[in-house]
Amino acid sequence: DGKTREDAIAQLAEAMEKGKFIANADSLVAAALERESVLSTAMEGGLAFPHVRGVEGGGLTLAMGVSKKGIDWDGEKVNIVFLSAIPVAVSAFYLRLMAGLTQAFSKEANRKALLEAKDSAALWKALQKATRTTVK
Repeated sequence: DGKTREDAIAQLAEAMEKGKFIANADSLVAAALERESVLSTAMEGGLAFPHVRGVEGGGLTLAMGVSKKGIDWDGEKVNIVFLSAIPVAVSAFYLRLMAGLTQAFSKEANRKALLEAKDSAALWKALQKATRTTVK
């Protein structure tokens, strides 16, 4: 029900804190908004990916919010927001994971294998095959 990016980020951070995934929603909100002021994370298709790296303690945390009406996000209409808190301890893993997935799925055959999977077992097998040399 947020009307601004600030509202959306605050609501998602509060949900993370309420679920005990983070310790301080206010500091996460401040850091996410500072990051947004440098470069907006709004993308085509009504998506935004605000994130904060260097969070102390805990694990990699992701919260998603949906706005059917849409939120004005620096002139972009955003309907789906993913807020990520990336702890210091997993920053290197997060970067390796993203690099490995990007490398694996830059190959059309790997993307095609995922799209053609008939069930979750086939999807898992295709994912493992595609990433066995790129994600470690």
